Amino acid sequence: MFKPLSRRRRTNRGMPKPGTSLVQAARFLGIDQSSLYMALQKGQIPTHRKDGRTVISQGALMEYQARNRPNF
Repeated sequence: MFKPLSRRRRTNRGMPKPGTSLVQAARFLGIDQSSLYMALQKGQIPTHRKDGRTVISQGALMEYQARNRPNF
């Protein structure tokens, strides 16, 4: 059955999960996947393995986004 609204886990939809997949990370950053892979290959975003999958931490995404934010 459905859980009452008060008992449902709230998710912060604007923030990626701690172990964010590469597809989700690209969406969060607003870049295409090939640009994300280039940044990963250059070592600009650190990754780790979780359950056999490559994931990116939320902190790493936030740092990358802050470094690459255009200055107006």
